[in-house]
Amino acid sequence: MYSSYTYYPLAVCDCPHLKELMKKRRLTSGICSGIEIVYYITYSMQIPVADTIRFPSAILAAKMSPHSQPSDYSRYFTLRQKVYLVKMSAERNSTIYESLSGVVTSSDVDSLELLITHGGQDMHGDEAGVATYKLTSEALGSGLQVLADLTGITAGTVFKFRMHGTLEMFQRRDVTRVDLSARIFHLRGNFPLAFFKKEWRRVMDHLQKNSVLPGLVLQDTRINLSTGGIGLTVDANNRPTPLSMFFISLDKGSPVCALAETLWEQGGDEGMLRCGFRFIHILKSDQERINNCVSELIRKNGGTHLDYKRNWVLLDKMVADARKSE
Repeated sequence: MYSSYTYYPLAVCDCPHLKELMKKRRLTSGICSGIEIVYYITYSMQIPVADTIRFPSAILAAKMSPHSQPSDYSRYFTLRQKVYLVKMSAERNSTIYESLSGVVTSSDVDSLELLITHGGQDMHGDEAGVATYKLTSEALGSGLQVLADLTGITAGTVFKFRMHGTLEMFQRRDVTRVDLSARIFHLRGNFPLAFFKKEWRRVMDHLQKNSVLPGLVLQDTRINLSTGGIGLTVDANNRPTPLSMFFISLDKGSPVCALAETLWEQGGDEGMLRCGFRFIHILKSDQERINNCVSELIRKNGGTHLDYKRNWVLLDKMVADARKSE
């Protein structure tokens, strides 16, 4: 007798994948806490790997009925789970991609508390009760995202959210990366996010008026670049700070300017460190420029480039919003 099951939430929809599943496997369906879910039950010791079903690139995992009770989102968020926040407020500057990082400290039916890695009361205190974010993470081997209103901030770095609407699950995609030599300048310092954002705005204002950077000498550097971030090797005696700013010359236009958070460090040879950074504050037009650069290099080498606009962590929109605009 087998007792080990794996549950994959699927959209309740009229799709050929689901119909085929219903023919081949036993399904159970029902409404639980307002969430309509169909579970595909796999007998883990009976079903061979060859029977794995490939899901569409994006599927809706939970759908609220207008007359239902609040959805229980807590099943998708566990303690210390990594969550990326993407600003979605209606009054945001829609030309800028803004993101934060956090880890789950508490979760309930429709509420969530995150310890924010960077930021704080001085930067986001006026957003409580006003701002909306998209929370993006991973659960059940898939990417997920849901909208959430910022309801409060405690101790400066604990953000409290109220989640609402449809929780979307999607196929996670790796961001296409390339190795190349580019002229860059890396501005580091143990400064808060508020300082770096102020500097970023000052630089953007200057570039719009003059198209050149005063007093900054960009140097040829070997980097690993994607729309979502950058990797490079640094001297171990000059370790990266938690936040930094990158200036990257890609074409004949002004340098790309992006704020980044340090994601990881790896020891290298001869006192060097290999480091990875995630862009958290960048113009969407500069995201496009990086994407075009990466795409061109890959195609020159006969490769296939995946559009970053299907990587939902890098977008300030939901899957449903993208479908409406298509």
